[in-house]
Amino acid sequence: MTELQARVSGRIRLFYGIGSVAEGIKDTAFSVFLLFFYNQVLGLSGSLAGLAILIALLFDAVSDPLLGAWSDGLRSRWGRRHPFMLAAALPFGLGLWALFAPPAGLDEPALFAWLLGFSILVRLSLTAYSVPSNAMLPEMTPHYDERTELVALRFLFGWLAGLGIATFGYFALFAMQPGGGDGRLSAEAYARYGATSAVIATLGVLLCTWGTRRLIPELKQRMVERPLRMQTLQQDLRAVFANKAFRMLFAGALCSAAGWGYINATSFYINTYYWGLSSTQIGGLSLSLYLGLFIAFAITPVISRESDKRDAAVRLSLFALLFGPAPILAAMLGWMPPKGSSDLTIALFLHTGLLFVALISVSMLCASMIADITDQNELQTGQRHEGLLAAVMTFVIKATSGLGTLLAGVVLDLIAFPGAVVAPSPGGESPTVVVDASTADALGAVVALLMLGLFALSVWCLSRYPLRRDQHADILVELRRLSSERPVKR
Repeated sequence: MTELQARVSGRIRLFYGIGSVAEGIKDTAFSVFLLFFYNQVLGLSGSLAGLAILIALLFDAVSDPLLGAWSDGLRSRWGRRHPFMLAAALPFGLGLWALFAPPAGLDEPALFAWLLGFSILVRLSLTAYSVPSNAMLPEMTPHYDERTELVALRFLFGWLAGLGIATFGYFALFAMQPGGGDGRLSAEAYARYGATSAVIATLGVLLCTWGTRRLIPELKQRMVERPLRMQTLQQDLRAVFANKAFRMLFAGALCSAAGWGYINATSFYINTYYWGLSSTQIGGLSLSLYLGLFIAFAITPVISRESDKRDAAVRLSLFALLFGPAPILAAMLGWMPPKGSSDLTIALFLHTGLLFVALISVSMLCASMIADITDQNELQTGQRHEGLLAAVMTFVIKATSGLGTLLAGVVLDLIAFPGAVVAPSPGGESPTVVVDASTADALGAVVALLMLGLFALSVWCLSRYPLRRDQHADILVELRRLSSERPVKR
């Protein structure tokens, strides 16, 4: 079997894919429900809630590359990656549960501290799991297209888990309660959501760690012990960011992630207050994401085989730029169906599904491109830095909720959007919670404008990514030639 042939077994693929369940569930919690829960239910300022999540993200800016470099050089009986993955399971689950179960009666400073502390715990423990887990990809196969297939499978499991827990929340936890209460404003509903998320996410971490243990001997054969020192880490980071392909991919993916996170963080607000949808209608919208996910899972590997990953990512990002804010802009012109209507729900269902196809495909392609940069980095520097490169891109993924939620929180305060909204009384005429029409319109306008800006930056950066398919093939040929003359330097 040659180096370029596919070689990852179906069993390993399955458990590697399951490994993204924890990431998907955490992303849904942070991107969709966390800001709404602390702002609308508990009454924490939108800016303070966004600030707490951003501060936790800043911890990742240090912990992610540190953990990546550490796992690159670790020597143990369980290899480099798996000890970290196993150790992360329990604190990750406990932190996720506690986020949605703060003690009753906390004032605003105490709420801020609770949100900040457990956000940091969740992010640090997820770092200990996801960075080593994602770092295995370039070591599993050097194949340009098989990498995209593995990434697509991982995204499929992650998004199925994230969408599944969201759909469960919309239909079972946050729907209208007996007597007419709105479940979206019930603290007890969020506590049940947090506990369910924690159990499923922890199980996903353990299954991936156990199911990929057969990779340990193979990965260990390439391991050379390299002590972790801050000076060495700084040198490695400079070497990584000296690579133009990595810089452009990092910047483009970061803008796209911030835009996506902004959409997620404001979607519950937009669907509830701007479009006037009920929790059941929002749950129906979430079903379009399943359709979009399976379409993206099917077409992205085909796109990778038929064209350069960069060209496909740019086209899809441009589509998101033009199509993403279209419903809000159409509503401003009076071209959308009445708010809260079934016709509006159908129109938003189609829009959400198509936009999701583009965004998830871009993310898959970017994750596959980082594995290709690993090979280029080895040729240029003599070092692969799988863990460090994976750590930086994992940080980008986390920025989806961190930067997006911060932007959403600041925007909510700038337009004086009310917090701790009271649901209609049982038996009232209004089917859902409402705010002043001018405030809802202002929310829609700033969501559309900021979405345009973030996706425009993403398109500009990705269009300057220089590594193409033919260049990657030449890199692999040269690496094989060099490996026959000297051992790989780690």
